[in-house]
Amino acid sequence: MSDNRPLCGDTAALSADSGLAARGASGCPLAHIPASAWQGLLRPPLRKRRPLLFWGGVLLALTVLGGLALGSGDESFVSGPRIALVSVNGPILKAEPVLDWIRKVERNPAVKGVLVRVDSPGGGAAASQEIHDAIAALAQKMPVAVSMGGMAASGGLMVSVAGTRVFANPSTVTGSIGVRMDIPQVRGLLDKVGVGQETLTTAPYKDAGSWLHPLTREQREYFAAVLGDMHQQFVDIVARGRRMERAQAAQLADGRIFTGREALKAGLVDEMGGQAVALDWLAGESGVPAGRRLLVRPKEGDWLSRALKVWLGVDLDGLGALAGRGAAPVFLFQM
Repeated sequence: MSDNRPLCGDTAALSADSGLAARGASGCPLAHIPASAWQGLLRPPLRKRRPLLFWGGVLLALTVLGGLALGSGDESFVSGPRIALVSVNGPILKAEPVLDWIRKVERNPAVKGVLVRVDSPGGGAAASQEIHDAIAALAQKMPVAVSMGGMAASGGLMVSVAGTRVFANPSTVTGSIGVRMDIPQVRGLLDKVGVGQETLTTAPYKDAGSWLHPLTREQREYFAAVLGDMHQQFVDIVARGRRMERAQAAQLADGRIFTGREALKAGLVDEMGGQAVALDWLAGESGVPAGRRLLVRPKEGDWLSRALKVWLGVDLDGLGALAGRGAAPVFLFQM
């Protein structure tokens, strides 16, 4: 007996292995669902089939979202009187992040006093001076207490003397008033590997401080004069900030370090005590209760940069600042 139904070609015969088909009145398939698709709908969810992969992905997503949330917080403007915290930690390589926060603090009408926490061996001469000047200007408008941590030396001391009152622990390392200039020499290494460079200049001092040749006598005298001028600027800043005779400040400016207790005797700090003591003084001067939460700068950078800095001690911004110096001479207020 013949079958009068229309032929549908090869797609008329479908099995469970090849897929599912929805058929019309003629018996021909209207839609073909591949086996890989409908069988996937019957699989257990990923969290049951691959629990480690699933929960690992969830944890990664939460970490990313948490990092983004931390990076987006901004406490620049709040209600009620507050004390703001300005932190100067580690080598002073970039002034702009600190300066940006100081500007926000200065514009915030809720801020009645500032605690500057310094834990730094110093750093770039220009960056140290910029932060000092910004804090000194702030101290003209409100009380500024400086709390020295484990170290506030050279550029760290320069920043500190801008405050209204300076506090240090007995074992704080400070002092180191002076200027340093480092000029690496790589000519010997390049000669060994057969690499050289010729430099043409239009002025005798344009190439002074090159990594490719030692200083000439004239260049050494030239840089000594520059260092001498910067040293005198440092002495002036210390004398003005500590309200002492310039001759007294000059006697302290021989590169020596001092403990906090020695610095107190020398007039570089006002009082022994840590951050809590500085806050108590600041509370009395500003009228803001010492126990009130400090207004702090939102964490800078993306979450990955902060994670690398916390977990591995890698400061991407600092590395970028160092790399940007290239082969130019670097003047440092640093131990």
